[in-house]
Amino acid sequence: MTTTNIAATKPRGFFSRIGNKQSWIAMGLLWGLFAMNGNMRSWAIGSLQPAIVKEFNVDPTTIGLFAGFVTLAQGLFAIPIAHWSDKGGAGWRRKYRYIAVVLAYVVLTILTGVNIFTVSLLAVFILQFLQKVFSGAGEALEVTNVTEWWPVEKRGFAQGLHHTSYPWGTFIGGLIIAGMLSAFGQDQWRMVFLILPLISLPLLMMFWKFSSKKNYDKFTADTLARGQTVPVGHGGADKVPAGALKRALKNPNVMITSLIMGLALAVYTGISFWLPLYLAFVANFNLADTAALSVVFTITGGVGQILWGSVSDKLGRKLTLIVLFIWLAIALVLMQYIGLGIIALVGLQLLLGLATNGVYPVLYAMAADSIEPGAVGLAMGFNVAGQMIAAIGPIAVGAFIAAGGGFHDASGYMVGLYVMAAAMLLCAVLMFLFTRETIGWFRKRDRALVSETSCLQGPLHAGAES
Repeated sequence: MTTTNIAATKPRGFFSRIGNKQSWIAMGLLWGLFAMNGNMRSWAIGSLQPAIVKEFNVDPTTIGLFAGFVTLAQGLFAIPIAHWSDKGGAGWRRKYRYIAVVLAYVVLTILTGVNIFTVSLLAVFILQFLQKVFSGAGEALEVTNVTEWWPVEKRGFAQGLHHTSYPWGTFIGGLIIAGMLSAFGQDQWRMVFLILPLISLPLLMMFWKFSSKKNYDKFTADTLARGQTVPVGHGGADKVPAGALKRALKNPNVMITSLIMGLALAVYTGISFWLPLYLAFVANFNLADTAALSVVFTITGGVGQILWGSVSDKLGRKLTLIVLFIWLAIALVLMQYIGLGIIALVGLQLLLGLATNGVYPVLYAMAADSIEPGAVGLAMGFNVAGQMIAAIGPIAVGAFIAAGGGFHDASGYMVGLYVMAAAMLLCAVLMFLFTRETIGWFRKRDRALVSETSCLQGPLHAGAES
């Protein structure tokens, strides 16, 4: 990681003060690519799930297992693929291995839209399982790219803004899907898989052209001129330090954020699984309305990511995460009242959304702060690997719904809410006791059960930020 002591320049203009031209271009392209990744990942276990349930006549337990195991696949090879990406070089060089991963998950998504390949639920499952293997690894590399195209001092903000592509991008995707189902019929859900992934290809070509040594040198020079910290040294030619994997396994900040990432995503996938089924089978909305109303919480999800990512740059990652998990626990309990009317349905989703997505960019930023230079991809890989725990979410919720009387009985849905709220409180406790603050106001006030030496392997532990 490169630093400088020269006097910082003061760029003019709102966006120029936040980041330089290269950072913003990278953000735009990576935002679009992650939005497409998020959409492709969520269709079969989110907005299109009721259509799949109806076509294949699936019971709650089976669809819960379907959603759980394809979610597990997201983290299955995230660590080795991310580590492989580190070995190919950081900064602009990372594009070579990243693009191969994107092409893999785009092709597998398109194949899910081909009738002859999806004549049974098992066939849909196999394609979606393989797709999630590469899309999960793709997420690790997408957030790593963001980390390497923005100054360290803006890491929380950058990760938060980038991650708005998941709630806002999937919100837009939900509206497009609702329109397609209304226009072509609810039995034409395969068209979504077949057509929409093609949007990724021009974005991928633009990122390939943009991610060059010339542009990375410009980013580096501008960052140094501002008196800020460049995330990688030597223009991205850093090699992965020997023994980085072993040290990461001993780092509580890396391992606990990985565990908590999984628990947080278990709740996210759980509520994403819970909500369309509740709306379709308990509240009796049609499938097109369900596709639109089941993503309302993503509106404030994006706001929360920018807000909490920026807050974490100042107050600290750990403190921000503790607040977020307590917020989530309360909001999940309140979701039991969405049946009171459309105002409650929308209002409570917006309240929940302020925290649902906000945890992820802060967890990514905390892991990146804590890992040694040259191994940021590995830290992101651990976070995505933790997402295998997320398989518990839909499996458990599906089992609760089945035990509570099936799709049309509300009692099982309510049990699921309270279990998810308890999981969020557990995350707050784990964060408080077993991690160390990396930056910001709370760093000098942190009193955890683990040492700073074991948690902070990156240069920030020397006091570059406090």
